[in-house]
Amino acid sequence: MKSILPILVYLLSVLTAFSQTDSTIRLMFIGDVMGHGPQIQSAYDSTTGHYDYTDVFSELNGLLRLADFAIANLEVTLAGEPYTGYPQFSSPDELVDGLMVAGLNVLVTANNHSVDRGGSGIKRTLEVLQGKGIPHTGTFLDSADKNSRNPIIIEKSGIRLALLNYTYGTNGIPVPSPYLVNMIDTVAMAMDFARAKDFGVDDIVVFIHWGNEYERFPNKYQQNLATWMQKKGVRIVIGSHPHVVQKAELKFTEDDYKLVVYSLGNFVSNQRKRYCDGGIIAYIELQKAANKVKVSGAGYIPVWVNVYTNSVGKKKYKVLPVSAFEADSGSYLSAASDSAFKTFINDTRELLNGSNTNYPEVRFDAGQWVFPILNR
Repeated sequence: MKSILPILVYLLSVLTAFSQTDSTIRLMFIGDVMGHGPQIQSAYDSTTGHYDYTDVFSELNGLLRLADFAIANLEVTLAGEPYTGYPQFSSPDELVDGLMVAGLNVLVTANNHSVDRGGSGIKRTLEVLQGKGIPHTGTFLDSADKNSRNPIIIEKSGIRLALLNYTYGTNGIPVPSPYLVNMIDTVAMAMDFARAKDFGVDDIVVFIHWGNEYERFPNKYQQNLATWMQKKGVRIVIGSHPHVVQKAELKFTEDDYKLVVYSLGNFVSNQRKRYCDGGIIAYIELQKAANKVKVSGAGYIPVWVNVYTNSVGKKKYKVLPVSAFEADSGSYLSAASDSAFKTFINDTRELLNGSNTNYPEVRFDAGQWVFPILNR
């Protein structure tokens, strides 16, 4: 019998609006969590001397808590002071606090900014996340740490999923020993997939940092790599890095499914140019019956970053779930912001509604989120 190394299994108790006795698991995947310099300055409270990101994500509290697992790409280090934005990110620890208050409960950390502050940045980032009790994978203190968190297992109602995370690179910065960052390497990835299956999981989820920045369509490499992963038994592939939204494909065969979301875009950032000022949350609901898992719901949720000046003249950021605000956006946003907001909505829907496969928009209607139901 094949030996299985120890692994951390996270059984998160999350309050949701759904029954906790059904055989379902609901996942939301969140794009790039950036920390540019103006965002850091905005979060600083001079009266307390502390940073506070709670308000940035406050409009998402009700939405993210409908998921059992809300998983995001943390594209900054938590390397401590001095706090800096691009090109070598280090954000205050309170950024993660704000995400957690909003309902986010899993992070992936392998991306091109993982080594921005060297080995000490990797180390402190992982120590902070460990101290906050939030499951994370993608970067590791050493090989023993990697064995315990690669993959991490997330589980609810008898449905077990293995979560793995990879990046195309680290901006040319070498990863110092003994620290490790999961790179896109098909030999190593195939070994990880085989190991994940040894844990008796129902599905493997790969959150992958890939593609070309600012390109709104996946390139051939992304498509080929997605197909390769699917052939290796990965049924859920979630992409990040381009900083713009790319299409999603949910395909069914007679007794199987495969989901690829090529790019979630930005979740929060200071990037304000067209296509970069927002992103999507990718939703999928899995249901298990007779030891078989199927997709029972799926769709995308557009989110847009409002940058505004508050009553005391300070620049602030707030992530808005589009569908919940668009009916009355003119009374909430400035004229310039409302125009950018509507441009983002139109661009995103035109792209995704025209290119997606079996992956419609999740809408907010009559005071509640309406998730598409799939009986496949």
